[in-house]
Amino acid sequence: MRKIAIFGFVLLLGAALASAADVPTLVGPAGGGQSVIPAAEFAVLWDQPLSSVNTNAYVNQDFPDVPTYSSFLADDFIVPAGGWSINAMFIPNDGWNGATSLTCASMLHFEIYADNGGIPAGYPGGPAPVWSLAVVPSDPQITLTLGTLGLPTNVLLTLTTPAVITTAGTYWFLFYPSADFAVCGQFGRQPADTTNGAGVQFINPGGAFGYGTGYQSWAILGATEHDEAFRLEGDIIPVTLQSFDIE
Repeated sequence: MRKIAIFGFVLLLGAALASAADVPTLVGPAGGGQSVIPAAEFAVLWDQPLSSVNTNAYVNQDFPDVPTYSSFLADDFIVPAGGWSINAMFIPNDGWNGATSLTCASMLHFEIYADNGGIPAGYPGGPAPVWSLAVVPSDPQITLTLGTLGLPTNVLLTLTTPAVITTAGTYWFLFYPSADFAVCGQFGRQPADTTNGAGVQFINPGGAFGYGTGYQSWAILGATEHDEAFRLEGDIIPVTLQSFDIE
């Protein structure tokens, strides 16, 4: 009788664990390995290196098979007068819940949004970005390197056509993969130790995580760092000198 009771408890526990694994989670475990960070190919315009104290990954993925869990992380950067011509973007990521490689994703998305009073002026599926690119992981512009868990999850985008921003101001950068949770597991962004501009913003437009559907600090996910890790490379556009007459 006791063996039957224990066996029944094990079955119930296994069912509970299986149920929990059926939906995405907010945070992935920290990796103990060395993230492979490619050397910059162009002048560094903005750099928020991977944190030396926290390499947890935080949910940041379009889930076509469970769309109400799709969640996105955005961090800001500041473009000076004259503007930037962005030639490359590097983004550290990690995977969990069965993830093995970002090659599993159906699409990789890179988006830049205008600022709206300290939060992005849009989100995936909502108001449009000022610049965007979506490519498959096998696109020749994409290079994947190993993240801290030893999986090919870091992304270097080397643009054949630069992303040009000519208006000075604050902008918000988003990178995220489109990948079915049931097939590819889960991917997320990682923190930086810098404290630039505004803090990272989290949004879950479908509301499945229970934190509303608007932008809010990623502190709601348990992150204590101000920024997330990414690097932008390219050229500074010189300020154009305008001629004028004095009467």
